[in-house]
Amino acid sequence: MVENYWRMVVSSLQDLYNANEATQFDDDTMAKRMNFDSLPEDQLQNYLLQFQGHLQNINKGSELIESIQNNLTKILDEQKKEEENKENEDIQGQNDEQSNISSKLGVNDSSTTTAAASASKAKSEIPISIAGTNGEGSIGGRQYWVSQYNSPDPIVTGSEVAYKPRKGGDGEWFQCEVIKVFHDRIRYEVRDPEPDELGNTGKVFKCSWKELILIPTLKSASIRSKTLNYPAGTKVLARYPETTTFYPAEVIGNKRDGTCRLRFEGEEEVDKETEVPRRLVLPFPMASSTPAKK
Repeated sequence: MVENYWRMVVSSLQDLYNANEATQFDDDTMAKRMNFDSLPEDQLQNYLLQFQGHLQNINKGSELIESIQNNLTKILDEQKKEEENKENEDIQGQNDEQSNISSKLGVNDSSTTTAAASASKAKSEIPISIAGTNGEGSIGGRQYWVSQYNSPDPIVTGSEVAYKPRKGGDGEWFQCEVIKVFHDRIRYEVRDPEPDELGNTGKVFKCSWKELILIPTLKSASIRSKTLNYPAGTKVLARYPETTTFYPAEVIGNKRDGTCRLRFEGEEEVDKETEVPRRLVLPFPMASSTPAKK
């Protein structure tokens, strides 16, 4: 279906191009300067026909543009539905996995069908029990953005992550702490470690796995032996020194202790290089990391 919409978009663009070639959409600047009061009737009639043709062409172009916009909207809607379906399939897969585990442990599903059905919604809201602040000995949540340049560890309560709110579109990534991992393993609650202006505890956000990038722990700062160094020229997401905000940057090089030499985008000082600890240099989505396979 999406291919059909794309074909209509391409066809409309071609028609729009042809319409402009036949009669330019731009106004006739020479005609604007003419004194029509002094022209004979036959010339006025010619100009009238010319203006009517120009108006019809403009109207046709407007209709084509509206058609293109409608088909592009349909394409975006179809893509959104596809992503939601994939996410639902993933959640269903997790539920099937839990059912398989239960059956292997000898749980009698037939005796608990009614209770399970009535509790299914509530169960999805129950956070996974995590032992200790680092979540050791427990099953954690999944990562959406995966890369050979980042830790493959699960996301657990106490994990540090870079979080970018979905609303706002162009918002910045900032460091948060995971305080809850939900049963489906792809939804989380995170807390901003920075207190607000009144000194109150940082704001709590509910989010999905697509809005998080795991920050490796100091313990996994044996990271140098586990994780590859970024090649020079790689686009990354790095925490700017003395802040909790992550910005796009380009890797210039790597030091022996694992520190990355970076050039942040938008830096006021031209060609300024900044050194950032390796664990705070994360793979940039769709540049040095890719979505996890379903």
